[in-house]
Order: sequence, then C-alpha cells, then structure tokens
Amino acid sequence: MSDFKFKLAFLCFSHTLLHVYTELPLALIPILRNEYELSFFMISLIVSIPRLSSLLFSVPSGLIADRFGATKLISISLSLVLVSGIIILLTDSIELIVLAFSLASIASTLYHPPALSVAANILPQSFLGRGMGFHGASGTLGVALGPLTLGIVLNLFGWKYAYLVWVVPILISVIVSIYVDLRFRSEINIRRNVVEDDGYSHRKPNSSLREVLGGAFLLFLVILLFTSAAGSSISTYITSYFTYERGFDPALASIVFGLSPLMGLISNLAGGIVCDKLGVRYSYMLVLLLLIFSVAGISLSPINSVMVLMYLIYGFSSSMSMPITSSIVARLVNPEYRGTAYSLEFIPMNLVGIFMPVLLSFFISMYGLSIIFLVAFILYCIALTLFLKFNGYLKKGLS
Repeated sequence: MSDFKFKLAFLCFSHTLLHVYTELPLALIPILRNEYELSFFMISLIVSIPRLSSLLFSVPSGLIADRFGATKLISISLSLVLVSGIIILLTDSIELIVLAFSLASIASTLYHPPALSVAANILPQSFLGRGMGFHGASGTLGVALGPLTLGIVLNLFGWKYAYLVWVVPILISVIVSIYVDLRFRSEINIRRNVVEDDGYSHRKPNSSLREVLGGAFLLFLVILLFTSAAGSSISTYITSYFTYERGFDPALASIVFGLSPLMGLISNLAGGIVCDKLGVRYSYMLVLLLLIFSVAGISLSPINSVMVLMYLIYGFSSSMSMPITSSIVARLVNPEYRGTAYSLEFIPMNLVGIFMPVLLSFFISMYGLSIIFLVAFILYCIALTLFLKFNGYLKKGLS
C-alpha cells in the first residue's frame, strides 16, 4: 500500500508540473495578438500547430508505453516541458515560440498514456474513480497555475516570467523521474504469459490496436470527439472573449481563465466520488447536462459577475468529467492494452484541436466571438444524444 501511495503521489506531482505550460498559449492569445499584430486566423494557426504535433505522437506514445514501460516516457515528457520553457525565455521569434508551444504539447501527449496506464493498474478497483480523481486534480492544478501566474506577473514583469518561475520545479521533477520506479505487473498478463521479466507487455503494436479498437470503446471515442470539439471552442477563444467582448484587462482575463481549471481541484475529486457512487454511465450523463447548462449561462449572462460565475461552473463540470472518462476507458479495455487506449482517448481532443480554432476563426470574423458558445452548446447536445442513444450498447461494455 505504501508503494502504491508513493507512486500515486509522484504521478500527481509530475502531472501538476507537466501542465503549468499547457494552457498558457491560450491565455497569451490577446497578448501575442497585440504584440505581434496577428489576425485571428494567424492566432488559430498558432493554436493548431502544437495540437497537430500532439496528434502525430498520440498513437505511438501509447504503443511505446505498452511496450517499453512508463518511467522512461514520463522522464522524456517532463524534459520536453523543461526545454520548451527555456526556449521561450531565450527567444523573441514567434516561430520559435510556436516550436516551444509544440514541445510542451507533445510532452503532454507522451505523458498521459503511461501515467494513466500506471494509475489504472496500481489503483484498487474500489478506489479507481477517486484515484483517477486525485491524478486529474493534480493536472488541473497545473493547468490553473500557468494562467494564474501569468495574471500575477504580466503587468509587473512581462509575460515570459510566467515561464521562468516554473523552470526550477520542472527541473526537479525531471531529476526525480529518473530515479522513481513506476513498473507494475499485470496479473492478467502473467496468466496469459505475455509479460517478460521487466513486467511489461511485449505484444505487437497492431495486436494492441485490434484489441482496443472495437465495440463500445470505439463508440466512446466518437462521443469524445464532440465533447472535445465543444471544449476546444470555449478554451481557445475565451480569453479573447473576455478581453474584446467583455472589456477585461488581459491580466484579469488570464486570472479568470486560470480560476476555472482551479475549480478542478474540487471537481476532479467530486467526479471520482460521484463515479464510484453512481457509476460511470449516470455520472457522465450528469456532467454533460452541467456543461450544456453552464455554456448557455455564459452566453446569456447580462453582467460580468454572473458570466464569470457561470464560467466557473463550466470549468467545474469540465474537470469533473476527467476521472469519469478515465474510469470508462479503464473498464472498457483490458489492463495490458490501457496505454494504447489512453493514447487513443486523446486523439479526438488533438484532432478537433487542429481544425476547430481555424474553423472558428472564420465564424468569428462573420458573427463575432459570441458564436463560440452556440457552437459548443450544439456539440455538447449532440454528445449527450449519442450517449443516451447508445447507452444500452455502452452498458454491455461497462458491465
């Protein structure tokens, strides 16, 4: 049990630091747009290029995690985050800044399949939802800390200091990751005699894909495609909406942007508890309903204080979904294939993250920034409809 607690603690620690740079590019959109005199179309490319980089590494990261284990891949991902921060500090070139954004995005893609696979395999089944909640909450803390740091230092020192303050903690996480042992041994693999002495599966990659891409899991990926598209519609342009439509100072917009994922410290744990109590199907339906309600509330709020409250409810609901979706994947897929499954889980997010910012940039030019809420509302409704329509089919996979 003590070994399980230590591994979970390290995963939470590394997950926090992995994400301190993740959402900074989105918080920086109004700032970079003014500093480099960029159009919304050019901004959409700055957002899309890192996500394209992530997509290219999505499936390979899971296959590598299943084949060679978690520790090395987690160390590499944290090292990439460190390099991205250093590049930001040393350059004023927008091209190199986009390269740094891409490295941080690739790092996130490399990290999650092995980290989630380790967590799913070391957590007791009765603690799975809550354990995933702790891990998700730690990542959400990192997502929040980046924009919050930017909001604090922007008007005092400049936006690059939001990267500087996290360089040393990330360096420490890299050093720790080199020495921590995250290996686990799957009892199912042992019974099937597919595990070698190092405790990892050495099945061929195409075998992993065949086992994972079937039935209920493939359907769940389609549902995630719509929820990811909705979430991308909000997250990409929300700071621009705050700044240009609601009149927020960029520093204040960044702080509000960071407060939303900060709610995830509570909602990730709440999502895990609800998941364990209600089951994954009912808890996921609850989250989708909350997302639909909050997106409508943001758009229709007449005053900024109410709008911010609805945005925080949206952030709470969005983070609440993380341990639930991770638990769904863990129950749909056998343990020896979970690294591959978790990498595939992130493909919808990376895929829509490439084309949604570009598509929305054209809509924004025609209808204004408020169009992002209508798009998100429709997409969340489609996701809920699909989940309800195919609930019986998913129930078989989750039984």
